[in-house]
Amino acid sequence: MRVKPLIGGLEISDIALRFVHKSKGIWHFVAIRLEPGIFEEGKIKSSEKFIAALKNLKSQAFPEKKLRKIPVVVSFSSVSIYSQVFSLPIIQGENLDRAVQLNVEMISPIDTSRAYSGWQKVGEDQESLRLDVLSAFIDRAVVDEITKALLAADFIPVVVESRALSLARLLREEGLQIGLDMNKSYVLIRVDDSGIDFLIIRLGQLYFEYFNSWRNIADEKGAISSQAFEAAVIRSLHQVVNFYNQHWTGSPSEVVLSAAALKDETKKIIADNFSFTVRDLIFKDQETAPEWYIALGCGLRGESPRSRDRELSLLGIGAQEEFREEQVILFLGFWRVLVPVVLGLFLCVFSLSYLFLTQTSSGLKSQSLLSLGDSGLEEGRVLQTQAQEFNHLVELFNSVRAAQVSESTLIEKIRGIAESSGIMITRIYFQSPSIPILFNGEVRSEDKLTAFKNALTGDPGFKDVNLNLIDIHKSPTGLSFLITFRLNQ
Repeated sequence: MRVKPLIGGLEISDIALRFVHKSKGIWHFVAIRLEPGIFEEGKIKSSEKFIAALKNLKSQAFPEKKLRKIPVVVSFSSVSIYSQVFSLPIIQGENLDRAVQLNVEMISPIDTSRAYSGWQKVGEDQESLRLDVLSAFIDRAVVDEITKALLAADFIPVVVESRALSLARLLREEGLQIGLDMNKSYVLIRVDDSGIDFLIIRLGQLYFEYFNSWRNIADEKGAISSQAFEAAVIRSLHQVVNFYNQHWTGSPSEVVLSAAALKDETKKIIADNFSFTVRDLIFKDQETAPEWYIALGCGLRGESPRSRDRELSLLGIGAQEEFREEQVILFLGFWRVLVPVVLGLFLCVFSLSYLFLTQTSSGLKSQSLLSLGDSGLEEGRVLQTQAQEFNHLVELFNSVRAAQVSESTLIEKIRGIAESSGIMITRIYFQSPSIPILFNGEVRSEDKLTAFKNALTGDPGFKDVNLNLIDIHKSPTGLSFLITFRLNQ
């Protein structure tokens, strides 16, 4: 009974904005080219024109719908995002969070106070008892500036990620359809308007990225010759393969190519200088040009339920709160419309049924019992049974309406206690009065969490309040936790 919001995928590059979203099983694509000087190397040069381009993108994507705000998974194609994989012993719970956080602080290329960082598990080796963790870092000021522009254009960033992560997701989810084995390793090469990107994909996960921008390949006049392009491909691919051989045994199985241009030239260069088989990355669900693959990778992440998303994000806490508030508004707005409609339909059905049964009863009374015969008596019994079933439905309707009111009051009560204790609600899961209520939330300190638990315990409406230490985890904003309790009936 939860409302799933539309979440699109948005790629932001120096040259264009590309937006995709899925509706009725079909992907829809909208792009806006940016004028030179509006957005360069991940920095907004003209805020007014950049916001205007975003608003134009939204109006073209939804010309007939006046949507309040559009949640998006955003990928930066022109912003420098540093990523690195490190290994840890296999540990669980709070110890894992502490170990990861310590390693993240050690390998961060910039001061952690000036960066947004994120991490995710990418591999686990039970034989060596090692866990592989992918971490990523981005300049906090860059994210905040772009987030501010997105919010001004009525886009709500749900996730911020690198282009490499978007491409790895597309390869992982579409690889089986083009004959790839996700248990093997691949080198994914992306050639687009930003440059040449080399990714190492192991077990369907991103392990390494090497990006070569066109500025590094071009000569002093900004021109790129075929010889310079060939040399860049050969040199970069050799470096990526050497990196792979230094960290893992064997070699990558194949090269997977995603090229909006220079596809044939790239294939020929690899075939002439390497022994790899080259395979095109194809989105088979729907015919799509390669320049849309990064935005599609974002869109695929947006299609996944938020509660199941365990991939890293480089988004500030302010934008996350904005998205959660929008979800609550959407949820309440949906039910505010649906409940009266459903109640109205029930009222119409019951009224028509009442009129029908009343007229039928009056007709039966006007007839002589002697003229009914055996068939008439049987029909009377059937009508009596139908009347009893109708009365039972009325009782069920009244109980459902009462339950809806009580559930709404319960949620408001829990929200009031959470807000007074400084708790940010992530999820409230309530099935029935006989099953414990699951409450997920985030809080900045242990004192506020203890105050929230004590408030629930002291409320006569709740009982069996249970907060386990294993259900408390550190998060970028403080602590995330799970607490359970029952209604005191």
